[in-house]
Amino acid sequence: MKAKISVSTRATVWGVTAAMGLLLALAAASPAHAVPVFARKYHTSCQTCHTVFPKLNPFGEAFRLLGYRMPGETEEQVKEAPVSLGAEAYKRVWPKAVYPGDLPGVVPLAINVKMADIYASSHDESGNQITHNDFQFPQEANIFSAGTLGEHFSFFGEFTFAETPDGGSETEIEHAQLHVNSPFGPPHLINFKIGKFSPDLEDRFQEMWLMTNNGVDTLFDYNPIGVNGGTGLEEDVGISLPALVKGIEMYGIAHHRLFYTVGVTNGLGPGPNDTADGNSSKDIYARVDYKFGGMGLDGDTTGVDLPPENWRENSFRLGLLGYDGDGSGIDFPVEGEDGLALNIQDRRYQRYGVFGSWIWKDLNVFGVALHGTDTLRVNDASGIEISESKPSYDTWFVQADYVIRPPFQVSLRYEDLKPGDQSAPDVRFLNANFTYLMRANIKTMLEYRRDLEESQNYEIAAVLRFAY
Repeated sequence: MKAKISVSTRATVWGVTAAMGLLLALAAASPAHAVPVFARKYHTSCQTCHTVFPKLNPFGEAFRLLGYRMPGETEEQVKEAPVSLGAEAYKRVWPKAVYPGDLPGVVPLAINVKMADIYASSHDESGNQITHNDFQFPQEANIFSAGTLGEHFSFFGEFTFAETPDGGSETEIEHAQLHVNSPFGPPHLINFKIGKFSPDLEDRFQEMWLMTNNGVDTLFDYNPIGVNGGTGLEEDVGISLPALVKGIEMYGIAHHRLFYTVGVTNGLGPGPNDTADGNSSKDIYARVDYKFGGMGLDGDTTGVDLPPENWRENSFRLGLLGYDGDGSGIDFPVEGEDGLALNIQDRRYQRYGVFGSWIWKDLNVFGVALHGTDTLRVNDASGIEISESKPSYDTWFVQADYVIRPPFQVSLRYEDLKPGDQSAPDVRFLNANFTYLMRANIKTMLEYRRDLEESQNYEIAAVLRFAY
């Protein structure tokens, strides 16, 4: 299996340049991934929490981890007062009365639109060059809902509409989660969330937290299934690291700088009975990391001299992460070397990694190194076991983001994957991005991505995103 680059739209190099100019003109002529719900609630700019949306700055990270609340929030900071659901006196007589809560003062909805023109060149199995030219205006539209429900509850939701190459469309509930914030114990130490969400296992390096258009495919799209182990990338397999999970997570911050999370997820699906969960087993994950210097993970600034620019600080964050899953009973059909139909089960998959992030003034360098093992059982079409093996793979990436000036930012990422099948070539990508924030909620990007193993495979993207 060859590594593949997912492409949304394509054009010639000159076409991309012209299209980029068109996108800039369109954006300049109209008022157009953050969640502007909070800009309305606090009457503040998206730049309060984002370096360049959707990437969070240190303050924005604290805001998210505190359940979408300002560190040390006061009533004066909230400009759109919530609607009270019950009198304060009900707290004293609970459970003889329903404990009071509140609703957001305005309808907590926001929309993010993404338009793209991408030129991509790739080669088929026969070595023939394939180029594509396709405008997707829009490529994707997202409806967000987020906010707080009283002192101890918050929520986040995302509904996505995406156009498909055949002219149709796909819709998906990407996020639907309820948070329980500090229900007991010291502040910020114990929190829970339940629903469908991006696990905090992947905080800072999953696509929803990156400034780039492309995600880290070598982490999230590696397919470990193969007679001799995995050979490359494939979308939507979900065995390497799941970008989204359905589960329950506990997370928290200790002593302002120690972050932890543990979670239980549904695991792989659908199974043989077309259930959402492929088997009765659940997957588990955990992460712990510590931040040295800079603003505390809960927004604490005691003893820290921070510059006025809120994306700047001198800090280093280092952590460990792990994921353990069971795919027993879930068959992946493959074709053997002799043409026979086979089924492979990933009876146990384990991932262990290290995460690091260094912020120095305008520069942020971060990355992950991950080692994975898979217990693969190969069965024939009748279910008789033929073999069992335990291949492993290694992948890592490093990315550098730099703020030239607040509206102008650049990013460079290198990804490397050594597949489980030792005969398969390595997968290596280079991703370069230039971003221009025309307004706090309007950005344009020019992004270049090249397959370093198949150098004739590359992609150039001109992207416009706006949120309101």
